[in-house]
Formats: sequence, C-alpha cells, structure tokens
Amino acid sequence: MTSAAAAPRPGRPPDPDIEPRVLDATLHIYAEVGWAGFTMDAVARRARVGKAALYRRWESKEKLIVAALASLTTPVMAESTGSLREDLLAMAIRTLRAQQSRDGLVGIRAQIEAKFYPELFGQAMEDLGKQWRTIFRSLVLLAIERGEIPKGTSPALVLDAVNGILVNHVLSTPLDKMPALVEDAPRYAETVVDFVLSSIGYRGRAGEPA
Repeated sequence: MTSAAAAPRPGRPPDPDIEPRVLDATLHIYAEVGWAGFTMDAVARRARVGKAALYRRWESKEKLIVAALASLTTPVMAESTGSLREDLLAMAIRTLRAQQSRDGLVGIRAQIEAKFYPELFGQAMEDLGKQWRTIFRSLVLLAIERGEIPKGTSPALVLDAVNGILVNHVLSTPLDKMPALVEDAPRYAETVVDFVLSSIGYRGRAGEPA
C-alpha cells in the first residue's frame, strides 16, 4: 500500500510590489544620508521587507543602489515649441523645481559621489546624463536649423552654461530660502536663459527678448 504524496506546503505568496517599494525606499534613504549612511537594514525597515528577500534580489547594497539609480528616468520633454528660448525655459524651470524633490537631491548626491566611487555610480550617472544630452542636443540642433543661433554652436556648452548656473545657484541657496527659490523658478529661469542666449547670438521669434 503506497502512501499518498504529501501535498506541498503553501509558502508565502510572492510580493508583486516588493521591487518598486524597495527601490523607492532606497532612493529616500540615499537622499537623506548619502552612501556613507546607506545600509540594507535601513532599506528593509523602510520598505517593510525581510533582509532575506532583499538579498535574494540584490546580493549587495552596491547592486541595490545601482538598480535604484537606474530606475530614475529623465522627465519626458514635449516636442520642441519651435523656440529655443521657450524650450530652455521649460527645461530650466523643471530643473529648479526638481531640486526640491527627492530625486533632485539623489541626482546631486550621486553626481558628486560618482567622482569618489566611479566603479559604483559612474555608469548609472553616465546613462542618466546621456538621456539629458540626447534630448538637449536635438533642441539645439533644431534651433540651428531654424536660424535662431549660429551654425557650429556647441549643444554641450549651452547645456553646461544653463545647467551649471542653475545647479550652482541651488547649492549655494540656504535651505530656508529653497521654497522661495522654487516659487520664483520662472523668473530666475528666464534671467539665466536670456543671459546664456545673449552670449551665443540668439535671434528669436518676434516679440522675444533679443
């Protein structure tokens, strides 16, 4: 007489939300404490998952932070407005407002720490930067085709000029002044964009600042 095979004991059902929850917790913790204070224990507590579940998917905190950084995506830009000035204003305002967000702080931290830990942060930040450069290059090349700026204008230099001023201003602004900076983003963005465009001989549409 053969005994019936024991029915498999049901285990804990897989958690379909574990990955987005863990990556979200990872970015929050990294924004708060940076790489020096980042631990798997903290992520497990914030995401409400067991450490064993974390290590089954990401075998080290290095792999987890890289996965979290890779989950950041460049905000989708609408098609060009037909004016480089309007395109730059939209991008500049978005950049200023993003600095008040978690992802904005993550981006700044990771750019700095990529210089110290290139093997860890370098590729993730390069991939993110490549998305921005591709979008921005297309906007500048369209402006050249429209005759708004001279042929040979370097998209990289225009991006560095606009983005460099914005990020430097954010970093030098005291924390208690940040809400006012975000509220004033359209006016400050306009000042920066017009300054940069005037230096490259921008010829805009009728009614735009020269």
